[in-house]
Amino acid sequence: MQTNKLLILDKSAFHGTEPSKLVRFVKCHHVILPHALCVECAISQKGNPPKESKDPKRLMQKFLDVVKNGAYAGKSPSKIVEEERSRNATIESLVDMEETQIMRESMLDEKSDLEKVRKEYDKAFKSIIDCVHWWADKYYKNLVMKQLEKDFREEANEGDLVGRLKKWLQAVDGMKDDIENFFGNKSNAVSKNGWEWQMRKLSLAWGIELASKRNKSGPSFENYDISNDIFDIFYVSHLLQADGLIAGDKKLVRPLAMAAFPEKDVFGSINDVPYRYCKGKVKGVWWYISKVSARFRTLLQAGFGRLRGSAFVGKIKGVRY
Repeated sequence: MQTNKLLILDKSAFHGTEPSKLVRFVKCHHVILPHALCVECAISQKGNPPKESKDPKRLMQKFLDVVKNGAYAGKSPSKIVEEERSRNATIESLVDMEETQIMRESMLDEKSDLEKVRKEYDKAFKSIIDCVHWWADKYYKNLVMKQLEKDFREEANEGDLVGRLKKWLQAVDGMKDDIENFFGNKSNAVSKNGWEWQMRKLSLAWGIELASKRNKSGPSFENYDISNDIFDIFYVSHLLQADGLIAGDKKLVRPLAMAAFPEKDVFGSINDVPYRYCKGKVKGVWWYISKVSARFRTLLQAGFGRLRGSAFVGKIKGVRY
């Protein structure tokens, strides 16, 4: 894989972008589709009434099409942890080249492929989900035991979400040794620069935010389903290696990314990504055409079509289209 700037795509950006537009985009940019996105596509429910946009078969086909056209499939949490611990060092790449190649060469088998991803869901994310549930509950109960609910409520009301998350991240960082002792993992691989610790830190910081919400809403918060939050946190964790994140989610993904990785870029859609992220040095003609209004697109395409085979084409030989 080339060393151009690397982008991460979250679920909201994936769902909110037309397939044809997304395919064009990944042909011109280095993009990782995190494993969580594959899982969320496979376990998607059509709902009631059914929505075709949430059909898992359609979503998985879109995922495969985007990979076939240049995007990279990301490694699962279990693969990342296994690799870091076996090497006793920070993971070299979050891209799963083996899985990417399999996807690029295969066709979607609806039943077996969807089942495979769904079965891997528990192995990949359940332990993280259980950990954050336990942590948020424990954190809240300690506040109650020490009669600090009022102080914590006042602290949680200070500033915006990005500011609060920065505080929670610093708090978790300060407890790193105690946290790793509790989880029984003191290997060198779990360093402050490693993915395993970054994912744990992001998750536990969000757990403190959940505890603050529970402190406001009471015991009913115990029924909150945290699984979608963990998927969102997984997207953010890829900024450990990536340069930018494309995310439409403003409730968790964007604020957490800004708090944890202030030096990285966070974009609202693929339209916001600047030229410096492009693979090549020259934008293709069709890239420009995709940016103009539909009113003029047909005329531009027809005009460019007449240029093919002319002497002028030789002058723009370096431009991809």
